[in-house]
Amino acid sequence: MNVHAEKQASFLFRLRSQDTPTGVSNDTLDALMQKTGLSKTEVTHLALRNLADVYLPHYERDDSALTPAQIQTIRDASPAGDVPEESFTMTLL
Repeated sequence: MNVHAEKQASFLFRLRSQDTPTGVSNDTLDALMQKTGLSKTEVTHLALRNLADVYLPHYERDDSALTPAQIQTIRDASPAGDVPEESFTMTLL
């Protein structure tokens, strides 16, 4: 057993007395635990993970333009690769 385990960050989570647009009551948390079979901590982690997936980027931000080689790779992989260029009225690249 590792006696010197690293302490994880934590925070206090206070439930609302009733459900609101930005908070949940103990009754709602209990219902979620019953429905999912998860603990309070696991339900909280799942809710935060879902928010992170919706609001945080899933990739490293890159503001530079695509290189000609990258554009060609995209065109080669596209199912529309056989369609003549002049058939398109708008392009992404």
